[in-house]
Amino acid sequence: MLHVIFGDDEFRAAEALHALKATLDADGSLATNTTVLVARGLTPQTLLQHAAAIPFLSPARLVIVEGLLTALGGRRGVVEAWQQIVDFVPQMPETNHLVLLEPPRKRDDRGRGAGGSPLLAALREAAPNAVTVTELNELKTWARGGPSEVARWLQDRAIQRGVSIDPRAIEALTDLVGANLRTLASELDKLAMYAGARAITADDVRLLTPQAREERIFDLVDAVVEGRAADALRLLRRMREDGSESASHLFSLIARQLRQMVRAAELIEARAAPEAISAATGARGYPLEKLTRQARAAGRLAAETSLRAVEHSDFSVKTGRLDDDLALELLVVRLADLAPRGTRARR
Repeated sequence: MLHVIFGDDEFRAAEALHALKATLDADGSLATNTTVLVARGLTPQTLLQHAAAIPFLSPARLVIVEGLLTALGGRRGVVEAWQQIVDFVPQMPETNHLVLLEPPRKRDDRGRGAGGSPLLAALREAAPNAVTVTELNELKTWARGGPSEVARWLQDRAIQRGVSIDPRAIEALTDLVGANLRTLASELDKLAMYAGARAITADDVRLLTPQAREERIFDLVDAVVEGRAADALRLLRRMREDGSESASHLFSLIARQLRQMVRAAELIEARAAPEAISAATGARGYPLEKLTRQARAAGRLAAETSLRAVEHSDFSVKTGRLDDDLALELLVVRLADLAPRGTRARR
């Protein structure tokens, strides 16, 4: 049997291969009867030798070839060069299984990919009942009038694993992680362990998912440097209550953003190009736009004064004059006072 697995979704492709192995491994002997070959340098004769070999003390033999159709492409004469394999597939022993596992197409690849391979077309024509083709493209994160493909996949995976999850938790996970199914699967397993016998909630997702924690940190830092004291205090108290972030980490993140603002403000005063600000700070895209806006609104002197306030607050904690929570709250209020009105007004 010939199995062709390709598409942009590497995770589902890996799981499809894993499921095939589980089906074939009836007595636990498949591992010693599995051969993995890479396309580079592979000849039809070598592939035929492996694919035709009889399994040793096992009901099945598995040969996996990585990237063969992709490597061969659609160049002229490919079918003729691999005619031995085309002729062999209809006669392949029932115990033997050949898998052509293809990588996702590159973003700049304008070809038809593995699905448009002339060799695959010839194989399907020669042995239509002995060839299975599985195309696994990336699932969509959006839908009209119902759950997205990613949300449905996540719900199905939860059911398969006997995990109860609230629809709002599914929505929160898909919003945060997107179509990265490998990460979604990992997060689902982690959340299931945390929730235990009860259903996973959206609050669980916001508490434990790294993307949610990162978003909360960015929101907190933005609120602090922009002088939005009420927003910053609310976020700070929530983080301190759930213990998701240490005080020292928050101090360092706030200081880092202010140092970036100082550097950006210096370059803005020097009328530097956005490319120069990006090179100096490492920020790109939207983070660069946000940093530039914050630096322009605050100005270099205000950013430097705020940075000194962070350093003074951090020193107070390290010398035992103030505890972490009080120092952070006082710092938030202090930075709100230091932030120019333009910074506070624009969000």
